[in-house]
Amino acid sequence: MVSAPVKLELDRSDDELAFLMANDSDSFNKWEAGQTLFTRAILASIAQAQKGEDMSPVSPLIVDALRAILKDETADRSLRAYALSLPSLGTLGESMAVIDPDALTAAVKHMKTDLATALKAEFEAVYLANHDSTPGTGVGPDAVAVGKRRLKNTVLDYMMALKDDVWRAKALDQALNGACMTDVAAGTMALASDDTDARVTALGNFYNKHAKGNDLILCKWFTMQAVANVDGALEKVEELLSHPDFSVKNPNKCRSLVSAFSANMKHFHAKDGKGYKWLADRILEIDKINPQNAARMCTSFSTFRRYDDERQKLIKAQLERLVATEGFSKDAFEIVSRSLRG
Repeated sequence: MVSAPVKLELDRSDDELAFLMANDSDSFNKWEAGQTLFTRAILASIAQAQKGEDMSPVSPLIVDALRAILKDETADRSLRAYALSLPSLGTLGESMAVIDPDALTAAVKHMKTDLATALKAEFEAVYLANHDSTPGTGVGPDAVAVGKRRLKNTVLDYMMALKDDVWRAKALDQALNGACMTDVAAGTMALASDDTDARVTALGNFYNKHAKGNDLILCKWFTMQAVANVDGALEKVEELLSHPDFSVKNPNKCRSLVSAFSANMKHFHAKDGKGYKWLADRILEIDKINPQNAARMCTSFSTFRRYDDERQKLIKAQLERLVATEGFSKDAFEIVSRSLRG
C-alpha cells in the first residue's frame, strides 16, 4: 500500500521569514521565504488602500533582508536576482479573494518605490559592480556573465520606480549602448512605463536598430508597449494596430500585442470596460482570419469571476456579445460558453 504524499506548510512569522530570506543557505528556501514575505506585505498594503488609508512604509524586516542579499557577494548573482524579485502581478492576484487591479498595481509600485528609496546606495553599488559598458564585455553565455546581467537589470527595474533623472539616464544609456541584446532590451523595457522623452527615444532606437526586419525582436518590441503602465496605454496599443509591421494575419504578432495587452493589469482592467470591449473587437476580427488564434485570446476572459462585481458585469457583457455573434467559430464559442457557465 502506497501512502499519499504529505505536504507540510509552516505558518512562519515575518521575523522568521526575513531571517530565512537573508540567511538561508538553500537558495530555494531563501527565494520562497522572500516571496511569502513580499506577498504578505503587498496584500496588507492593498487592504489599506481599499479602506482609503495611506499605505504603511515597507517593513524594516524586508529592507534589512534585501540589504543582506545585495551585500552578499559570495552568492550566485542569478540566485540573488531571483531572491530580490517581487512576485508577479499574476501570482499576487492568485492570493487575493477578489482581484483589485488598481490597488494591486499601486501596492506593488509602493513597495518598489519604498525599497528603492531605502536601499538606493546599495542598489547603485550593485548596479555599478555588475555593469560594464565597454563594448564586447559581459556579453558571454557563461553563468557569471548571465548572472551579472540578471542582477543589474533587476536593480534597474527597482530604481526606475523612483522616476529619477539619474536612473532614467542610466536606463537610456543601456537601451542605446548596451553591449548585448539582453541589456538593450532591459534598458528599453525599464523605460517603457516611463512616460517621458526617454521612453520615445529608447523605443525608437530599439525598433530602428534591432526590431525592424526581425520578426522575433519586433514581437518583443510590441509586447514592451502592450504591457506598459503609461497614461493612454490602450490608445497607444490601438495605434500600433496600424503600424506597417503589424498584421492581424500573423499569429505571433497578434499574441505579442493583442494578447499581451490582456496581461496589462491596470489598463486592460480599467473600470470603464474599454479594455474588455477592445479585446472582444479584436477577437471578432481575428476569428474571421484565424479561429484558433481567436479561441486562445478568449481565454483572457476565463477568470473574470475573480474580479469585483462591476468588472464581472462588464466582461460578461462582452462574452455574451461574442457568443451571440453570427458565424463565431466553434472553438472560440466553446471557450466563451464554458467561461459563462463557470
